[in-house]
Amino acid sequence: RGVKEARTIFDRAYNRLKEEGLKEERVLLLDAWRVFEKTKGDVAGVSAVERKMPRRIKKKRMQKDQETGAELGWEEYFDYHFPDDQSDASNNLKILEMAAKWKQAQAAAADDDDDDSDSDSDWS
Repeated sequence: RGVKEARTIFDRAYNRLKEEGLKEERVLLLDAWRVFEKTKGDVAGVSAVERKMPRRIKKKRMQKDQETGAELGWEEYFDYHFPDDQSDASNNLKILEMAAKWKQAQAAAADDDDDDSDSDSDWS
């Protein structure tokens, strides 16, 4: 019974951190949850937690001086991509795809308008 309640608390904490976008804290919580499952839980619990573990990705960003705004150089940092956040990412990709299609349609419409104006100038 205590293990079940602990899992509920871990799950609630995980969902709260996810809502708030706290990636590093989620990683720490998942590490603690995995240790708990290895000591008190079962194989199914360990595998369930490991399925939630993120991929660690090294990224770079420009570092700027806050007072002067001058660029100080590139800073490397780690970002985390969680498997259960992938659905959010796929929604973003769909939006980008739709935007690209819209842009192509606008460009095609502009080309058609240009063709019409060119043909009008030939008749004048």
